[in-house]
Amino acid sequence: MKDQLLFRVTECVPLTGLGVLLLGAEVAPLLASLALHTALALTLRYSSGRSVAAVATVEEVARPGELPVRALLLTQEAAGPVPVGTEVWWSGTEIGWEQLF
Repeated sequence: MKDQLLFRVTECVPLTGLGVLLLGAEVAPLLASLALHTALALTLRYSSGRSVAAVATVEEVARPGELPVRALLLTQEAAGPVPVGTEVWWSGTEIGWEQLF
């Protein structure tokens, strides 16, 4: 499968003990088709041109007065803030739970 752009990061929220939540401005229809908590092998492409492999799970965020949206939770150790504008690409590879530990 060819890599697919899921979204560009518009908000990055560190969640102590869980990871880093990434949200995009545009709706990512592909994320809606995946089950919640599915782990994905991703590539983060920074505006500097640097690319980094990452693992994230599909999550849903609900805010008062807004419809729920899908987001990605970076779960790898030492996950840090991701700059706004970073592109999140998916190769189509799902990660099994046994690979996360």
